[in-house]
Amino acid sequence: MAPSPSSFDGSPEPSPAAADQAQLRRLAASQDEQAWAELYQRLAPALFAVARRLTRAAGDAEDAVQQTFLQLFRARAAFARAEAPRAYALRALRHTLARQAPRVSASLMEDDAVAAAPSDELERAPELERALAALPFEQREALELKLGGELTFVELGEVLGVPADTAASRYRRALEKLRERLGGAR
Repeated sequence: MAPSPSSFDGSPEPSPAAADQAQLRRLAASQDEQAWAELYQRLAPALFAVARRLTRAAGDAEDAVQQTFLQLFRARAAFARAEAPRAYALRALRHTLARQAPRVSASLMEDDAVAAAPSDELERAPELERALAALPFEQREALELKLGGELTFVELGEVLGVPADTAASRYRRALEKLRERLGGAR
């Protein structure tokens, strides 16, 4: 077994994920325009992917991401203190989408069997789109956040405001239902 890398003082080096989170916190603490531009470049693609999947509309997703970044900038002190800034940003996005729900996606949040609009931007098979659309919103949201946001179950639980075990159950149930609907393929 190879020894773990260590710094000059002998302490173990942080994992790449921990180093990434620390860098995101440093960027969030800054009032510098360049730092926030980098923060946007690093987080916006994942936020947009999740918002796009949940709203089913690119324009609404773009609006939600911009509104989320405005809120993150206004709350930059809290954002910079967040243990997991990526999860914090996704939680902020989720709140933004909930506030926009009457205008954007109330039916998506309330109707578990909503039919997905055809997507010219996503390269999913129509069967998968229909299977995703048929999932209960809580399960689809957990699936999209976990995959699109590249979150751990602990972070997913924080974003959803539920225990990590509940978040993991929602994600696993979504996968199980997708497997059933798509013919059991693994």
